[in-house]
Amino acid sequence: MSSGTLAPGLARKVKKVLDTRLDGRETVACLKALSEFYVENDQSARRGLRTAIEKRGLSINNEFIHASESTQGTLKAVDDKLDALTQCVDSIEDALEKKSQSTVALLRETESAKNDLLRAQSRTKVIDSFLRDYQLKESELNALKEDIDETTEIVDGVSTSSSRVITPLFYKALRRVKQIHKNCAHLLRTQHQRSGLELMDVMSGHMDQAHEKLCRWVQREVRIAAENEFDKSSIFSADAEERLQHVGKALRVLRSRPTLHQYCVEEIARTRHNALFRHFIAALTRGGQSGKAPIEARAHDPVRYISDMLGWIHQAVANEREVCNALFLSIDTSLLSEEEDEHDEHNTPGTNDKTDANMEEISKDTMVKIMDGLSRPLRVRVEQALAGTPDALEIYKIMGVLHFYSGVLEQLLSLPTASSSEAEKGAAGGLVEAVKMCANAAHTSFNDDAIVKGAAITRNPPVPQTGLQAPPIVQERLDVAISILKAASTDVPLSGNLSGEEQSGIHEHKDVDADKIIVKVLDAIVDPVVEACELGANKLREVNSTIIGGSKTVPWAADAYVLNCMGALHMPLKQYPLAQAKTQDLTRRISNTATDIADNHAESILSECGLLDVLERVSLYQERSSGVMSHDPSLTLDIISKALQGLVESAKDGAPDFQEVQSPRVRLDIQNRFSNRLIEAYTRVYIAVLNPNAGFGSTARDHIKHAPDALSTIFGM
Repeated sequence: MSSGTLAPGLARKVKKVLDTRLDGRETVACLKALSEFYVENDQSARRGLRTAIEKRGLSINNEFIHASESTQGTLKAVDDKLDALTQCVDSIEDALEKKSQSTVALLRETESAKNDLLRAQSRTKVIDSFLRDYQLKESELNALKEDIDETTEIVDGVSTSSSRVITPLFYKALRRVKQIHKNCAHLLRTQHQRSGLELMDVMSGHMDQAHEKLCRWVQREVRIAAENEFDKSSIFSADAEERLQHVGKALRVLRSRPTLHQYCVEEIARTRHNALFRHFIAALTRGGQSGKAPIEARAHDPVRYISDMLGWIHQAVANEREVCNALFLSIDTSLLSEEEDEHDEHNTPGTNDKTDANMEEISKDTMVKIMDGLSRPLRVRVEQALAGTPDALEIYKIMGVLHFYSGVLEQLLSLPTASSSEAEKGAAGGLVEAVKMCANAAHTSFNDDAIVKGAAITRNPPVPQTGLQAPPIVQERLDVAISILKAASTDVPLSGNLSGEEQSGIHEHKDVDADKIIVKVLDAIVDPVVEACELGANKLREVNSTIIGGSKTVPWAADAYVLNCMGALHMPLKQYPLAQAKTQDLTRRISNTATDIADNHAESILSECGLLDVLERVSLYQERSSGVMSHDPSLTLDIISKALQGLVESAKDGAPDFQEVQSPRVRLDIQNRFSNRLIEAYTRVYIAVLNPNAGFGSTARDHIKHAPDALSTIFGM
């Protein structure tokens, strides 16, 4: 049957059934559930299918209701408990509401107490900050008031003085006082000006007391240090180093109080001045406690005696320089307080340089004052030694030692500033001036001795001996000069306490002084000898006899004698560089004397043959450049040719050998000078005669027998 014949409603149902998918999950589940109770598939069962399904659903619902009865009972019990819990919560809320109303006042009081506690804590911090910045601790006050008076101890039967060491806590407390005083300046810029002024006054009192106590301690300490140091066996005390460091630190703190610092500096100079004077006298008279002999035990040897005194003084200067540098210049950084570090940080580089220069000047000035105590005893003993020293060599050695040590001490005691004037450079102190005065006294003594001996030689000049050799007095004074040159060439050993720059300056000073002194010394020794030889030569010229010692004299004998004397002095002195000035002077004088010998003898030969007058007339015509020589009656060809021939005849035997002159070199120079002078005179006249302007004509050459070459051949030139 087709769908077109079915009723519309039935057709829809059929279509719905046919469109239903049997493989769907819901459909399969429904069919599976249906198969559990739908067993028989007959007509009656199909008719009652709806009813069976409804019954099945009703049965399932009844089972669900029965199964949920226990759950509903449980839920009811829970609901009852929730109602009871709600009632408890309501009661608690009511109780809390009542309690909160009663504790509001307590909470207000608690908040107020908390605010009061915060205010108290803030005030505590302010008070702590105030106490830290404006008040001293009890320990700091005790440190400032600590007793540092001098005490006396007896060790091995000997009483020794000592004082308590200034502890680091004292410097720390003093730094706190200065910092508080500085902080008070901030209070003056606020409404607390009165408090600031009162605190500043209190801190100023603490600072004054602390600095005065520190000043007294420094003065006692340097006095004790001087006594303990100079009472020991050596001038150098190793155990004084720590004491000097503490004193130097105290002096560095006292720089902020110039007056107190100056008191301490003056006490250092006075104490060490007196102690060093006593120690020097002890070294002179008693010697050292280590067994050293007294310096005056060597007074019989003036050179060593004075050298030992100056060496002791030099060592003392080096020691005092170390002491003064330790006190004023070099401070151990481990001992510096925080105050000093802050002070150095706030100083500008220019301020630091100025302070360092000022401290260096104070150190030098203090050292000069300390060493002044040795001036008078040294000067007295040097003058006594010079008065008893007749030997010139010893006097010169003493003079050299004094000049050397004057340069050394001036280098150590003078202020090394590039801008210092001559007056400032001379402010090295009485010790250097005393040594210079002693050196001048030695120089004067040497000059007096040289003048006396020179005057004795010139009063009785040595008589020239046979052979015209130098007299014994020349060798005697030469030995004195050589011994002095050897002494001058010996360097005085320098102390190892000097720096390289100071040693270089001393060497330069020594070289300049040595050159100046040796020139004067050699002049004082050599010049009187040469003068005496010249006086002896004058006596030889005055002798009218032609026989001296059995031999005939020659015209140049007196000059040869002087040459031999100067040559005896010149050759030995030439070996010493320090005598260069004197050897140059002798060389010049020897050369002039040799020239005089050659020229005088040449003029004598020219005069004998008549050529000297001819040469003078020829020179006169040549200078005037006017007139004709041939017209001069004194310049005829006969006169000229005779004079030239006479010179050749006189020269046939050759030049004189000048054997009286002992030096071969000087003798050869005289011979060459003599020959050249004669050849020059002959040549000038010869050329003048042959000159057409002379008016002698072309036959003038025939009248002259020899050319100038002939004279050169005779002399071997």
